[in-house]
Amino acid sequence: MPTDRISSSSSLIETMRAIARDRAAGSQRGGKTPAVGPSPDKTAASADARSIGELRRRLRELAASVDVGNTQSVHDARAPALREILLWEFGSDFRQDAQFLPMVDAISSALDSAPHLQQRFVELLAELRKA
Repeated sequence: MPTDRISSSSSLIETMRAIARDRAAGSQRGGKTPAVGPSPDKTAASADARSIGELRRRLRELAASVDVGNTQSVHDARAPALREILLWEFGSDFRQDAQFLPMVDAISSALDSAPHLQQRFVELLAELRKA
């Protein structure tokens, strides 16, 4: 179910979430290291740390240095943006999970294979630059 937690480009975020969740679920079934998320007793405490405002601030900082008219600049910004979004979604402990970087790569590959998602990412960066 789409949400509008970040911007009107949130369908891109929802797509990345779905890819990340599928990949994490697949690694858990395959016996590999499961995705690490916040523990239930830390959920309330981490809610403030995971605020949408903090994610927006970090993504705005990243987008500020991106030339949205330059394909290479947009491509170079993609992995850092994906890392920020995944860490916000799954918690900072996820950075230590063996599936973290492969998940960033898988989502990036999915974006490469779908021109409409590439365009949505450019739109997300443009919106963040305006804010």
